[in-house]
Amino acid sequence: MSVRPTHLKLIGAAGAAALTVGALAAPALAADSTAHVAYTCSVPPPFAPATPTADYSVAAAPATMAVGQPLSTTATFTLDPDTTALAQGLGWVKFNGTITTKPSASEAGLKLSFPKTTLGNSGTTPGATDAQATGSTLAGTKVVNSFTFQLGNLGDVVLNGFDSSGNKVGSVEFPTPGTFGRCNNDAVTTPLMDGLTPVAAKIVKDKTTTKESASYSASKHTAKGTAKVKSRYGTAVTGKVAFTLRKGTHKIKTITGKLNKKGVATAVFTGVKAKGKYSITGKYTGSSTLKSSSDRATFKVG
Repeated sequence: MSVRPTHLKLIGAAGAAALTVGALAAPALAADSTAHVAYTCSVPPPFAPATPTADYSVAAAPATMAVGQPLSTTATFTLDPDTTALAQGLGWVKFNGTITTKPSASEAGLKLSFPKTTLGNSGTTPGATDAQATGSTLAGTKVVNSFTFQLGNLGDVVLNGFDSSGNKVGSVEFPTPGTFGRCNNDAVTTPLMDGLTPVAAKIVKDKTTTKESASYSASKHTAKGTAKVKSRYGTAVTGKVAFTLRKGTHKIKTITGKLNKKGVATAVFTGVKAKGKYSITGKYTGSSTLKSSSDRATFKVG
């Protein structure tokens, strides 16, 4: 069986440990928390499954965290000799890459990256590779009083191979539907530990910012308000924005607009003819995971 570098998704080299959250309270951490996880990653015949391991070190979690809040994270991924040899067979001498796992209501996410790493560099296991990843662990997306973090399956892994001259010779990724499977935690879940205590934190709503702009069409006598809403830690913004038109301090009308997938909502006010100074205030009403926010923009008629 031939393997093309542009189609191979190599989970064995790295992965994103999804952090599953359960309900067990614990005090804020005073030191980094750790976990050792063994994975099995399915590949098509005739290749043997990749069996990487990972040692995680995650910064101390505060007692209260916002949804999607990052914690500084480092991890050592050890790529087994068989998968190392497979990558070398593609002409790879070094690789770099990224790990992306989106947080969910039950799992935290990871954003990690690997610098260029030499294949077969392990000083403890002949033929294996030790790759150092750095980045962040992201809190889950559900607001609850207490979460216990557990490491689950790896997320999406994208790796880039380089030859001995430093030229890029292909990119690989796990999982690939119908071909290469996901890397599964051999223990199903592994608790992230602070000594002998599972890591836990209260998860609260994240802050948002709203940026409002206003425009006026003299020919149509219409005013348009546009609100762009973003969360502090990257949680997708959903819900509505209430747009209020005022002439001076006098409230004229309020229109509600729904946010699109890009976090933008609009509203058009008709019959705006009287000369004077106007303002449009856009107030994001918040959601089950995000706090409200507002902004104001002005325009002139005449």
